[in-house]
Amino acid sequence: MISPNPFTPQSGWEPKIFGGRNQELGVFESSLSDAANEKLSHLVVLGEWGAGKTSLLKQFRRISQEKGFPAAFCGISKFTEKNKALDAIHLIAEEMLMGFPKTEKVQKDLLELFSKRKSLSNPQMQFTKFLLELWRSLDTQLAVVLLDDTQNLIEISNTIDILRAVLSAEDVIKNARFLFVLSSTPAGWASFIDKHDPVGRFFKKRLNADNLKPAEVTATIDMTLKGTGVEFEESIKKNIFEYTGGHPYEVQLLASHLYDSQIEGVVNAGAWDSASNNTLKELGRDYFDFLLSKASDREKDLLSILAEEKRPLTIKDFTTMMIVGKRAKKFPIANIKNFLYRLEEKGLVKRMENGSFFIQDLMFGEFIAKFASE
Repeated sequence: MISPNPFTPQSGWEPKIFGGRNQELGVFESSLSDAANEKLSHLVVLGEWGAGKTSLLKQFRRISQEKGFPAAFCGISKFTEKNKALDAIHLIAEEMLMGFPKTEKVQKDLLELFSKRKSLSNPQMQFTKFLLELWRSLDTQLAVVLLDDTQNLIEISNTIDILRAVLSAEDVIKNARFLFVLSSTPAGWASFIDKHDPVGRFFKKRLNADNLKPAEVTATIDMTLKGTGVEFEESIKKNIFEYTGGHPYEVQLLASHLYDSQIEGVVNAGAWDSASNNTLKELGRDYFDFLLSKASDREKDLLSILAEEKRPLTIKDFTTMMIVGKRAKKFPIANIKNFLYRLEEKGLVKRMENGSFFIQDLMFGEFIAKFASE
């Protein structure tokens, strides 16, 4: 009997099997132990789209609770320039109240204490008072707060600086013990640091949610398939890593489409083309179409070359291709450097130390090569 599809490519869903990340989990456990012994060092997890930041934070919550420390997971929705820092601080306070154990009376009293209606109140003072009162209601040695997707606060970036100021306040340091863990995209975090220099000095401890290694991808797939009645041939598991580069979300999505292609419980090479194309189309709807829309027509020409070549290229390589060969065309050769730098600024390509450019996300490159011109 074949089991329902066990892979979970939905954004924000926890995978059935949490693969890899042993180093990151170890760093968090060390931070947890230090915090319990009065050595608080708040943590930042950095990772690109789909890198598994949310799943990692939820693993942190599980570890915290297993060790007897209450933990609140707070998902940060996107704010705009029309919002104020007080709106974000109020959201974080509400999420904390929902995440920590407490009586209804305590919850009501704290919400009344921390009122968004007090529009003239200082959000820093409000949040300081809220943390102190919340701490008094918690019977614990340490409480953990996990703030996911803090890059969504970019339009009201002073929210992170307010958080820094509150956690630096003498009353909070002496009378409460909250360990905060923030997740963000690297670009989002760089923006906070650019605008509020003390933020980078305060949140010094950082983890990178990098792609999974080949052995981690294989182990995750094998453990997820266990007991389902379905097996992936070894060549398929190898292809999954080579195609995704170990990107956690893409691994789950591709494996999900492959699972749905099983014949008599086996997924082999015959399932690959259909599953990979369906994966690329879904990634297009999810994210790649948006990414590509950030590029101008000229920039898309350069992206197409990188996607087709599947290797890093220098500015000289591009210039040569635009003058001779099958890609020769009317193109402002002198502007190639500027186009590539703009693509880098938009996060669509990466630049190596030797000056070569490449598309970091392998499947984004495949998507451009196969579907960008459709």
